[in-house]
Amino acid sequence: MGQRDDTMVSITDLDDDRSRRRPQLPAGPPPWTGWLQIGLSTMLGVLFLVMLAKTREQNQLLRQLEERVQGLENSRALDRTSVLEEQQRAMVERLQSLEAGAKQLEAIEEQQEQWRQALTDLQSRRQRRPAPSADRFPSPPPPPAPPTPPSDGGVLRPPGPASP
Repeated sequence: MGQRDDTMVSITDLDDDRSRRRPQLPAGPPPWTGWLQIGLSTMLGVLFLVMLAKTREQNQLLRQLEERVQGLENSRALDRTSVLEEQQRAMVERLQSLEAGAKQLEAIEEQQEQWRQALTDLQSRRQRRPAPSADRFPSPPPPPAPPTPPSDGGVLRPPGPASP
């Protein structure tokens, strides 16, 4: 019968034998990493598209807000312009009324000057005339003396000069 080799085998030798029996896998990434890369790339693409859509939406909202702000500013400017126009109209009306008042005042002053001149003329005429008597109303002339009967045979003679 054959001889038997009773040599001792160590545990590490057994591990070495087992590793030799297993088929060797090629060195490289596992097959699921490709699917992981595809998933991540797809997710990044979707996120990019979502961010692009949100950016466009925000830009549109910003444009709308800018238009509203511009409209409000235009409205306020129009209101200010309207208020200024009203103030200007009121000022023009006041100026026109002041001009009319000034013309009336000039006319009154001119008339007053005419009256002063007339008064001065009257006063100068009055000074040239003789002063009237103290009575404001002159007394009527005395009635003629009644005829006296003639003493010299019926001849009427005018009365003699009146003695003062």
